[in-house]
Amino acid sequence: VGVSVNLSGLSPNTTYHYRVVADNVNGTGTGDDMTFTTSSLPSATTETAAPVGTTTATLNGTVNANGDSTTVTFEYGTTSSYGTTVTADQSPVTGTSDTAVSKGISGLSNGMTYHYRVVASNSSGTSNGEDQTFTTGVTPPTVTTEAASSISTTNATMNGMVNANGLSTSVTFEWGFTTSYGVTSAATPN
Repeated sequence: VGVSVNLSGLSPNTTYHYRVVADNVNGTGTGDDMTFTTSSLPSATTETAAPVGTTTATLNGTVNANGDSTTVTFEYGTTSSYGTTVTADQSPVTGTSDTAVSKGISGLSNGMTYHYRVVASNSSGTSNGEDQTFTTGVTPPTVTTEAASSISTTNATMNGMVNANGLSTSVTFEWGFTTSYGVTSAATPN
C-alpha cells in the first residue's frame, strides 16, 4: 500500500533524511535512508537607480534565483507603500548565480523623491530587496526671448515665452543700454 505524509514548516535550502517505519505484532520494518533538499527562496538586492532624469529613471537590482525560475518585479512610488509594480526586463531569472535586473520607468514628476525595491518570487516564496530612494532631476524653466513690440519714441513692450516646467516661477525682464542690462522689470503675468 502506498503511504505518504505532507510536511510543512521546513527550513529552506536544507537537506532532510527520511525513511518509512512500519510496526505490527510481528515486529518493525524500516525502509532505506533517503534524502531530499528543500528549495531556496530567491535572494533580492535593490541597487542604486541610474540613470535618473527629470521624469524617468532606471531601477536596478540583483537577484539570485537559487535554482528555481524566479519572477522579478520592481515596486515604486512616492512612499514606502509603493503603489506601482513593473516587471523587470530580465524576468524570469533562472540559475544559481547573481543576475543584474533593471527596468526603465517614465512619467515621473520632476523634482520628486521616489521609493523603490526589487521583488523576487518563485515556488519557494518571495524575497523583497531593501527600500531605496531616488530624486528625479530638476528642470529649470525654459525661456525664449521674443521680439519687442509696440515700439514708439518713449515706450516698448518686451515679449517672451516661459515654460515653468510644473513649478511656481517668478518672471522678470532685464534691460539696459548694454548686455550688462542694469534694470529689472517684473513680467506680466508674473
